[in-house]
Amino acid sequence: MYSQFNQILNIGLMHYLVLALILFLIGLCGVLISRNLLRIVMSLFIMTVAIVINFLAFGCYCDSSLDNANITCIFALLVSVIQTIIALVILYKIYQANEYLDSEKIKDKEK
Repeated sequence: MYSQFNQILNIGLMHYLVLALILFLIGLCGVLISRNLLRIVMSLFIMTVAIVINFLAFGCYCDSSLDNANITCIFALLVSVIQTIIALVILYKIYQANEYLDSEKIKDKEK
């Protein structure tokens, strides 16, 4: 009984890959479906987190130590956060100019 319970709690590479796949698909659906630019930026950030989870999972799986994987993931997350901050500043400027963040309305206004 204890060995079955221990096998259930043993988290392997496949668990991380499934989690990353689910997060990536949620982010992809958000990018494809949403018209709000803020939601699109947040969906892109969710996709980036899924990629970082993949980096960490494969880094831990291929190299038993977490040193290289952690450094790579921290670097990727820092770049992602900076990218998101820049995108939010740009979206704020777009909102100040247009009073909305709907991509379809912005396209129609440019014509």
